[in-house]
Amino acid sequence: MNFKFSICLSLLFCLLTIQAYGKEQLSVEILDEELTVDRFASKGDQLVLFISTGFGLPERIDDMAVEVAKLGVEFWHIDLVENLFLPKATSTFRALDGRYVAGLITKAHEITGKHVTVMTRAYATIPVLRGVRLWQGQQNSTQFGSQEAKTKDVYLNGVILISPEMYNRIPDLGLDPVFVPVASASNIPIMFLQSGSRGNRWQMSRAVTELQKGGATVFTKIFSGVTGIFYEADNTPETISLLNKLPREIVRANQLLLNMPTPLELAPLIAVPVDKASALDTSLRPFRGEPVPPPLNLFTAAGERVNYSDYSGKLTVVNFWASWCGPCVEEIPSLNRLREKMKDSPFELISVDYAESRESISAFMKEVDVDFPVLLDSDGKVSAQWNVVVFPSTFVIGPDGNIIYGVQGGIHWDAPDVLEQLKALIIK
Repeated sequence: MNFKFSICLSLLFCLLTIQAYGKEQLSVEILDEELTVDRFASKGDQLVLFISTGFGLPERIDDMAVEVAKLGVEFWHIDLVENLFLPKATSTFRALDGRYVAGLITKAHEITGKHVTVMTRAYATIPVLRGVRLWQGQQNSTQFGSQEAKTKDVYLNGVILISPEMYNRIPDLGLDPVFVPVASASNIPIMFLQSGSRGNRWQMSRAVTELQKGGATVFTKIFSGVTGIFYEADNTPETISLLNKLPREIVRANQLLLNMPTPLELAPLIAVPVDKASALDTSLRPFRGEPVPPPLNLFTAAGERVNYSDYSGKLTVVNFWASWCGPCVEEIPSLNRLREKMKDSPFELISVDYAESRESISAFMKEVDVDFPVLLDSDGKVSAQWNVVVFPSTFVIGPDGNIIYGVQGGIHWDAPDVLEQLKALIIK
């Protein structure tokens, strides 16, 4: 074969591959709204509809989508909140009622004729579960006959959830989370993929139990060493490796869900009032959980073993944080100043880093001044024992050894009112 002709054929093949699996934008009308979907077409009879949160690196999503399409599964990606011109906030996802998700499921099948698996992550889980439930009700109202007939050839396979967040609201520090009602009213097949180093890792068993209450079949898998698959600051070897494997994980999950029946009968939904109040604090808040603090027996970033089993005799502040958490990093200078201002008092400041390696924290501390001990909760189990749900979370323990105050979120620890409250505990 002529060499130049061979090169031309290779280039033509590459161009055809790009055209077949590359991104194209598709306009879909749902509820009189024109929504823009990134479509990665494929010849197979399966489609993954990814409802994203709008956060994270779009390049990672696009690369994943191309590879999924190459494996024979069409991939649709939509940032629903951006399409609806809504703020990207957890309150937005909690408020979405699911109508657009239900419409997207229907449109995806109408346009392609393919079976659909919905994929989402974090707080976008809430409108997705609502949308799937709404879709079930719509299908149920248009079909007749036995339950067997209703589950046969249903084109929705189920849902893939990546580190889902399904809280009605972030609970006060020390209390168990409360889930949105639709979590316990879901009965579809679910693949639950959890990032092992994400803050909600140790809430996973509670979340799975909640989903199973409605009759959902839940398959689970944990990605060890991963904080956020699409998070730009997460470049650990485990995350980079997962990015290469993730397309096949998605295709396998899709096949697993395809083999499970998707019921159209709805599970019971118990409606409860939604508490819209924010649990992120701007000052010290009286602690409502178990007042006796768990022990801390961990290594520091310097490699020294530290054991706190008795907190009595001193005012002790225990701060749970992570270097990838913006508010955590922002409050470090004020914690440094707090320690300096309390140096002549019976006072102890302890910080516990969540699920990061000694190497990464040591590198971080070379860039950021941290003037207090940093204990390493390498697998996150200690944070789970303290019932930490969000970062930063800080406990104020009085000289009597009991937790007096709790703070979720970053605050100015050297603010006059905060200092006054802390010093009052020592006087008592």
